[in-house]
Amino acid sequence: MSIPIRQLLAISMLVISSALAGCTQDVEPLTEDEVGELSVVVTLDFLAEGNQTTNLADRLSNGSITFDPILVAENITAYRVMEALQLRENFTIDVTYYVGMGAFIHTIDGVSGADDWSTYWGLYQDGDMAEVGASGLHVTSDTHLSWILTPA
Repeated sequence: MSIPIRQLLAISMLVISSALAGCTQDVEPLTEDEVGELSVVVTLDFLAEGNQTTNLADRLSNGSITFDPILVAENITAYRVMEALQLRENFTIDVTYYVGMGAFIHTIDGVSGADDWSTYWGLYQDGDMAEVGASGLHVTSDTHLSWILTPA
Protein backbone atom coordinates (compact mmCIF):
# COMPACT_ATOMS: atom_id res chain seq x y z
CA MET A 1 0.00 0.00 0.00
CA SER A 2 1.46 3.38 -0.96
CA ILE A 3 0.65 6.78 0.47
CA PRO A 4 -0.21 9.51 -2.06
CA ILE A 5 2.54 12.15 -2.30
CA ARG A 6 0.20 14.97 -1.16
CA GLN A 7 -0.76 13.08 1.95
CA LEU A 8 2.88 12.26 2.66
CA LEU A 9 3.85 15.94 2.30
CA ALA A 10 1.01 17.03 4.59
CA ILE A 11 2.05 14.50 7.24
CA SER A 12 5.69 15.61 6.93
CA MET A 13 4.78 19.27 7.39
CA LEU A 14 2.66 18.45 10.43
CA VAL A 15 5.51 16.51 12.03
CA ILE A 16 8.02 19.31 11.30
CA SER A 17 5.65 22.00 12.62
CA SER A 18 4.98 20.03 15.79
CA ALA A 19 8.67 19.47 16.36
CA LEU A 20 9.48 23.16 15.90
CA ALA A 21 6.64 24.36 18.12
CA GLY A 22 8.49 23.43 21.29
CA CYS A 23 12.03 24.38 20.28
CA THR A 24 14.02 26.59 22.60
CA GLN A 25 17.20 28.56 22.19
CA ASP A 26 19.85 30.01 24.44
CA VAL A 27 19.28 33.62 25.42
CA GLU A 28 22.01 36.04 24.45
CA PRO A 29 22.51 39.60 25.71
CA LEU A 30 21.69 42.42 23.32
CA THR A 31 24.37 42.84 20.69
CA GLU A 32 26.01 46.18 20.00
CA ASP A 33 23.70 46.62 17.00
CA GLU A 34 20.60 46.00 19.16
CA VAL A 35 21.44 48.64 21.76
CA GLY A 36 20.21 52.11 20.89
CA GLU A 37 18.46 55.22 22.09
CA LEU A 38 14.83 54.05 22.22
CA SER A 39 13.62 53.68 25.79
CA VAL A 40 11.43 50.68 26.56
CA VAL A 41 9.85 50.45 30.00
CA VAL A 42 8.52 46.99 30.86
CA THR A 43 5.91 46.16 33.48
CA LEU A 44 5.04 42.64 34.59
CA ASP A 45 1.68 42.30 36.32
CA PHE A 46 1.17 38.96 38.06
CA LEU A 47 -2.14 40.08 39.61
CA ALA A 48 -2.88 37.79 42.58
CA GLU A 49 -0.23 35.26 41.50
CA GLY A 50 2.74 37.41 42.55
CA ASN A 51 3.49 35.14 45.50
CA GLN A 52 4.09 32.32 42.99
CA THR A 53 7.08 34.01 41.36
CA THR A 54 10.51 32.42 41.55
CA ASN A 55 12.81 35.45 41.84
CA LEU A 56 10.70 38.61 41.77
CA ALA A 57 8.33 38.22 44.75
CA ASP A 58 10.25 40.55 47.08
CA ARG A 59 10.41 43.24 44.37
CA LEU A 60 6.68 43.30 43.51
CA SER A 61 4.29 46.04 44.55
CA ASN A 62 0.63 44.98 44.49
CA GLY A 63 1.58 42.02 42.29
CA SER A 64 3.49 43.99 39.66
CA ILE A 65 6.88 45.45 38.90
CA THR A 66 7.98 48.16 36.51
CA PHE A 67 11.63 47.93 35.51
CA ASP A 68 14.04 50.72 34.68
CA PRO A 69 14.10 51.36 30.94
CA ILE A 70 16.06 49.21 28.57
CA LEU A 71 17.62 51.06 25.65
CA VAL A 72 17.28 49.43 22.25
CA ALA A 73 17.78 50.20 18.59
CA GLU A 74 14.82 50.73 16.28
CA ASN A 75 12.96 47.61 15.11
CA ILE A 76 14.01 45.37 18.00
CA THR A 77 11.09 43.09 18.84
CA ALA A 78 9.21 43.05 22.13
CA TYR A 79 10.32 39.45 22.47
CA ARG A 80 13.99 40.43 22.17
CA VAL A 81 13.44 43.16 24.78
CA MET A 82 12.00 40.53 27.12
CA GLU A 83 14.96 38.21 26.52
CA ALA A 84 17.41 40.98 27.41
CA LEU A 85 15.37 42.06 30.41
CA GLN A 86 15.24 38.58 31.90
CA LEU A 87 19.04 38.42 31.81
CA ARG A 88 19.42 41.86 33.35
CA GLU A 89 16.80 41.38 36.08
CA ASN A 90 17.37 37.68 36.93
CA PHE A 91 14.07 36.05 36.07
CA THR A 92 13.03 33.49 33.48
CA ILE A 93 10.58 33.26 30.65
CA ASP A 94 9.32 30.06 29.05
CA VAL A 95 8.40 30.28 25.42
CA THR A 96 6.74 28.13 22.81
CA TYR A 97 7.60 28.84 19.19
CA TYR A 98 4.77 28.40 16.71
CA VAL A 99 5.59 28.07 13.03
CA GLY A 100 4.22 31.08 11.19
CA MET A 101 3.34 32.90 14.42
CA GLY A 102 6.61 33.20 16.33
CA ALA A 103 7.33 33.18 20.04
CA PHE A 104 4.56 32.93 22.62
CA ILE A 105 5.61 33.71 26.20
CA HIS A 106 3.54 31.44 28.41
CA THR A 107 5.48 31.58 31.69
CA ILE A 108 7.20 34.51 33.39
CA ASP A 109 9.31 33.92 36.50
CA GLY A 110 7.55 30.62 37.18
CA VAL A 111 3.99 31.93 36.76
CA SER A 112 2.15 30.58 33.75
CA GLY A 113 -1.23 31.10 32.23
CA ALA A 114 -3.76 28.33 32.86
CA ASP A 115 -3.66 25.15 30.80
CA ASP A 116 -7.31 25.70 29.92
CA TRP A 117 -6.50 29.23 28.66
CA SER A 118 -8.69 30.84 31.31
CA THR A 119 -5.67 33.09 31.91
CA TYR A 120 -2.71 33.91 29.66
CA TRP A 121 0.13 36.43 29.51
CA GLY A 122 -1.31 39.29 27.48
CA LEU A 123 1.06 41.75 25.80
CA TYR A 124 0.13 45.42 25.94
CA GLN A 125 1.85 48.40 24.33
CA ASP A 126 1.25 51.81 25.84
CA GLY A 127 -1.86 50.48 27.61
CA ASP A 128 -3.48 48.83 24.58
CA MET A 129 -3.47 45.11 23.88
CA ALA A 130 -0.93 44.39 21.16
CA GLU A 131 -2.36 43.36 17.81
CA VAL A 132 0.60 41.06 17.12
CA GLY A 133 2.68 38.70 19.21
CA ALA A 134 5.94 39.54 20.97
CA SER A 135 8.13 38.46 18.07
CA GLY A 136 6.03 40.51 15.63
CA LEU A 137 5.89 43.72 17.68
CA HIS A 138 8.78 45.96 16.60
CA VAL A 139 9.85 48.90 18.75
CA THR A 140 9.91 52.06 16.64
CA SER A 141 9.72 54.74 19.36
CA ASP A 142 9.94 55.08 23.14
CA THR A 143 7.30 52.77 24.51
CA HIS A 144 5.87 51.00 27.54
CA LEU A 145 5.35 47.25 27.22
CA SER A 146 3.32 45.31 29.76
CA TRP A 147 2.83 41.60 30.19
CA ILE A 148 -0.31 41.13 32.25
CA LEU A 149 -1.66 37.82 33.48
CA THR A 150 -4.98 38.25 31.72
CA PRO A 151 -8.24 36.42 32.37
CA ALA A 152 -9.82 35.09 29.18
